[in-house]
Amino acid sequence: MSKKDTAAKEEQKGPVSPYIDARREWNERYGSYIARAKNWRLATFGVIGICLVQSFGLVGLAMQSKIVPYVVTLDRLGSAVSVTRADQMQKMDEKVIKSLLARWTADVRGVVSDGTAQRQMIDRTYSMLSNGTRALSMVNEYYKNDPPTTRSATSAVSVEISSVIPITDKTWQVEWEETTRSTQGGITGKQRWKANLTIALNPPTTEAQIFKNPIGLYIVDLSWSQTL
Repeated sequence: MSKKDTAAKEEQKGPVSPYIDARREWNERYGSYIARAKNWRLATFGVIGICLVQSFGLVGLAMQSKIVPYVVTLDRLGSAVSVTRADQMQKMDEKVIKSLLARWTADVRGVVSDGTAQRQMIDRTYSMLSNGTRALSMVNEYYKNDPPTTRSATSAVSVEISSVIPITDKTWQVEWEETTRSTQGGITGKQRWKANLTIALNPPTTEAQIFKNPIGLYIVDLSWSQTL
């Protein structure tokens, strides 16, 4: 191609605007920076989205989590012989039931001079009672007619459990002897009592319930009477 032809082609293109040249130069210099900045923004939003999804997932797991208590069976020396999840127990060990029912009976019927100890006994009594049950109504009436906090000013009552035996899979019979003493310590009377306690198992689902009743054993019905 001759120089004349080349010059002719350049004349056909016409004059180039200085604004177009400036824009072309700006794109060449800064276009790559803008593209990289856009990519970084997209990557940042992606990371934030992943973090939000993970956060919501952790919150969901936390809301669904529950505390699972364990039942530890001890031998006569106090050594652990078995550990079982309370929600997986097919049948609660009779030794555990006997121990809890014996302690509950001693708590509900006992009277001590120490006000703090008496309140703890009352709290343990109510921790094994459920709302809307006959057992709760009977205990409320018993405490109303003979408040242990008032009775402790003149006497104390110790409870000695003699037997705790199952009648059915839900009802247990408890027998005990009550010894009443004056404030000076002298024995003023002895009585023998018997009670039938109907139980229900409702494993705890909150930390507060675990501290109050870790096994989830509740007394839903009861009847007691003095024996000869």
